[in-house]
Amino acid sequence: MSASLRHPGGSEWIADEVDTSALISAVLRVCHPELYRAGLTCMYRLSADSDFTSILEVWSSVFNGVSIIANRETPMHRDGQTRPEWYDVLCTVGGDDDTVLELEDLGIRLLYRSGTIAALSGQLLSHGVCATTAERICYAYWMRDCIHEEMQVKAPGWMDRQIYNV
Repeated sequence: MSASLRHPGGSEWIADEVDTSALISAVLRVCHPELYRAGLTCMYRLSADSDFTSILEVWSSVFNGVSIIANRETPMHRDGQTRPEWYDVLCTVGGDDDTVLELEDLGIRLLYRSGTIAALSGQLLSHGVCATTAERICYAYWMRDCIHEEMQVKAPGWMDRQIYNV
């Protein structure tokens, strides 16, 4: 568990973000159901560990990590501690109306206005966000493969759109 969550303000922040974290988890449930189930199983198994019990009583996310990025440009990068077939989910609040999320490998630049949620393979796709003049926060939710391995949760593979053909 991160030091910021061990601080009393950390558990308060988690309690305040219950709805946001649940919404982001629901987005993953639609975008990659197998990864959602694996994350849920991982959180369930982590909750049996007394070191995590108090935090996981209020943790409402299937993701095992979240980063909060405030008021800054995010240079092009890839996220290295996950799997290429897994999605990170990004959510931005605030910023300028012309803020851009760039997916360099695809040659795509997307408007990244307040309220935008993007699910992408953070390891596979080089991505970055331009600077803004207005106040902006980005929530970046992610899963670490090493935690799934430790909890003996089978790693799901690529999302297959065929699951929607019922």
